[in-house]
Amino acid sequence: MIDYARMPRQVLSSLKSLLADGETVEATALADIDLSQRFGERWVILTKKRVLVIERDGSVSFEIPFKKINSIEVREFAGSGSLVLEDLEGNFSEVVQFSKTQSREFVDLARQAVGLLKANGNGNGKIKGIAKPLNGAEEFESGVAEENRCPKCGRVLPRWTSVCPHCIEKKKVFRRLLGYMKPYWKVAAVSFGLTVAVSLLPLVPPMLLRDLLNYLRYGTGGPQLLTTVPITLLLVYVGISATSALRTYTMGWLGEKIIYDMRTRVFRYLQMLSLSFYDRRRTGDMMSRVTNDSANVRQFLVYGSQQLIVDMITLLAIGVLLFTVDWRLAAVSLLPVPILVLGTTVFSKKIHGAYHRIWRTWARLNSVLADTIPGILVVKAFAQEDREVGKFSANNNELFRAEMRSYRLRSLFFPGMGLLMYFGAVFVYWRGGHMVANNALRLGDMVMFVSYLWMFYGPVQRLSQITDQVQVAATAAERIFEILDSRPDVEDARDAVELREVKGEIMIENVSFSYSPEKTVLKDINLRIEPGEMIGLAGASGSGKTTLAKLICRFYDPDEGRITIDGIDLRKIKQRSLREKIGVVLQEPFLFHGSIAENIAYGRPDATREEIIESAKAANAHEFIMRLPNGYDTEVGERGAKLSGGEKQRISIARAIINKPSIIILDEATSSVDTVTERMIQEALERLVKGRTTIAIAHRLSTLRNANKLVILDNGRIVEMGTHEELLKKNGVYAKLVRMQSEIAKARAV
Repeated sequence: MIDYARMPRQVLSSLKSLLADGETVEATALADIDLSQRFGERWVILTKKRVLVIERDGSVSFEIPFKKINSIEVREFAGSGSLVLEDLEGNFSEVVQFSKTQSREFVDLARQAVGLLKANGNGNGKIKGIAKPLNGAEEFESGVAEENRCPKCGRVLPRWTSVCPHCIEKKKVFRRLLGYMKPYWKVAAVSFGLTVAVSLLPLVPPMLLRDLLNYLRYGTGGPQLLTTVPITLLLVYVGISATSALRTYTMGWLGEKIIYDMRTRVFRYLQMLSLSFYDRRRTGDMMSRVTNDSANVRQFLVYGSQQLIVDMITLLAIGVLLFTVDWRLAAVSLLPVPILVLGTTVFSKKIHGAYHRIWRTWARLNSVLADTIPGILVVKAFAQEDREVGKFSANNNELFRAEMRSYRLRSLFFPGMGLLMYFGAVFVYWRGGHMVANNALRLGDMVMFVSYLWMFYGPVQRLSQITDQVQVAATAAERIFEILDSRPDVEDARDAVELREVKGEIMIENVSFSYSPEKTVLKDINLRIEPGEMIGLAGASGSGKTTLAKLICRFYDPDEGRITIDGIDLRKIKQRSLREKIGVVLQEPFLFHGSIAENIAYGRPDATREEIIESAKAANAHEFIMRLPNGYDTEVGERGAKLSGGEKQRISIARAIINKPSIIILDEATSSVDTVTERMIQEALERLVKGRTTIAIAHRLSTLRNANKLVILDNGRIVEMGTHEELLKKNGVYAKLVRMQSEIAKARAV
C-alpha cells in the first residue's frame, strides 16, 4: 500500500503528470539527505517501467527505465546509506543518499525492484549486495531474504506476515476453514436459520402497514385489519426480539467453540514444533497468530459468511418487492446504488491504508513501551526520562494524526453516502407523491416502498465492503495454516523406543551440524562419555559448546553422524522419554509465573510437598525459601523477578533434581553469581551430578575442577582433550585460556 499522505503536494502533482496511461506506482521511499549532504526530502519512485527521483519542489532530478538497469545496490555506511544503480554499460550512478532511519525503507524498495527488473525483460537484474542485513538474517545472492519475498509471485511480503496476500487461494482456504464448523453443523444450521429469520421478519411490518393505510384511505381489506394488523405486528416484533436473542447466543456459542478449537490446536501444534521453527520466528508473531488471527477467522466464519448470504437474500427479496410495487419507480430509485457501491469501494481502499498506518504507528508506540518499561532501571540510571517521554510523545502525536486522518475519511464518507440515500428517498417522495395524487399508486404501497428502499441500501454498502473482509479472513487463516502445515524438523521415528534404565554412556560419532547452510557450527565431533563420568566443555564463545549440548538433548538432529545413549541412536528414542532422563541447568534459569513449589515440580506436577522440599534442600534452596513470607507458596513474579539470580539458579537445580535424571547438562550454571552464592550452587551441583553422567559447560575454568575429562572446542572442532594437568602440559588452547583468566583475576585483585 503506497502511503501518498506523507508526500508533499508538489511531489504528488509532479508524479501525476509524469505517469503515462496504465503506468502505476509500485513502491516509494523517502531519501532524507539532499544533494548538499544536508537533511532534506527527495522521493524515489518505482513504477512498472522506470525509476524516478522527485525533489520536494516537484522537479525530477533522476530518471532511468528498468530496461537500462543491470543491478541495484544498497550501500550502508557508519551513519548513512545510498542507493546505487548500475546500467547495462557498467556505469554506476548514486541515485540518493539517506540516513540510518530510512535504511529499512530502501532495502524494501530495492527488493521490490528485483521483480520489476525481471518483469521488464532484464533477467540479469539483481541486487548486487546489501552491505548489512537489517533484520539479522543472511541475505541470498539476489539480496532478498527468502522469508521476505513470495516464492510464487516474487512480491515483497508485508513485514507483519510471511504469507503473500496476493497468492492465497481463497476457495481452498475457506473450504478448509469449514472443517472447523463441521463438528457443530447442527448449531451452525440453526444459527443460519435464525439469521435468515431475523433478516426476513423485518420485511413483514411494511406490508402490514401498507394494508392498514390502504384500508384507512381506500377502504380495501375490511375493518378486521384494525385488529389483525396490530396483533400481527406485536407477534412479529416479539418474534424478531426472540430470534435475535437466540441468534446472538447461538452465534456466540458457535464462534467461541470454533475459536477454542482453533487456538487449542494451534497452541498444541506450536508445542510439537522443533526449536528450529522458533529460531526463524518472532514471539510476537506467534502470539498474534494464536490470538488475533484466530479471532479474525472466527469473525468472518461465524458472522461475516452468514451476513454475506443473508444480505444477498435480503437484496433479492427487497428488489423483487420494489419492482412488484412499481417497476418505473424502483428503477429510478435504485440509480444511487452504483454510486453507493463505487463510493464504498473507494472509501474501503482509503480507510484500509489509513488503518494500516494506524497499526504501524501503534506498533512503534508499543515498541517504545516494550523497551522503556522493562528497562526503567537503565532509563533512571542515566537520567533519560525526558528523552523517553519525548520519544513516546512523538509516536503518540503521530498516532493522533493517523487516527484523525481516518476520522476525516469517515466524517466525509458516511454523511455523504447518507445524503445520497436521502436523495433517493426524496425522489421517491416526489415521484411517489405525484403518483399517489394521480391515483397511479396507493398511499400504503408508497409507504411500503420507501421502507423497503431504506432497508435496501444497508446490504448494498456491506456487500461492497466484503472484499476487504474476505482478504483479512483469508490472510489470517493462511497464517494459521502456515503453522499447522509446518513439519517438525525433529520427529519421533515410527519404531522409536522408550528409555527405561539408563546407564548414561554417550557416544558422539562423526557429528557435524549447522543452523544454516552458510556456517558450520560443529564439524567431525567424536567423543565418548562413560557412565557416571563428568565431562567439562570449554572454549571461546561461539565454539559450539551449547550447540553440542542441544544435540545431546535432541533439540536438533545432526546433519552428519549420530549420537547414541547406551548404544541407542537418539533418533530411535522417543523425545519425551529421552528428555525425562536428562536434567538441564541453564546459565539464565527461566522461572514461570507461579509459586516456588510449582516451579520446582514443573517437570513432575504430581510430586509431593515432601519431594519438593527434599529437592530444595539438595539444591541449598530450602533455607532462603523458608525465610520468604509464604515459603514454598511464594509467587516468583514474571520470570522470577522477585528472586535474585542465585536464588533462581538454585530453584532451577531443585527442578532438575526432582526429576531424578540419569544425565545432567550444566550450561554456565555459575557464571553470573557472586563467590558466596557460587559456593552454595557448587555444593548443590556436586550432589546433583553424583553418580550421574554430566556434561558441564563453563567459561570459568575453576568450575570444571571436578571434571574427569576436559574437552576443548575451537571453531566447532575438538582441538584438545584430557585432564587439567595434561592440557596445561600441552601448552595449547586450554593453557592459553587458563593464563588469560589468571591474569584477569590478578588485575581485579589489584
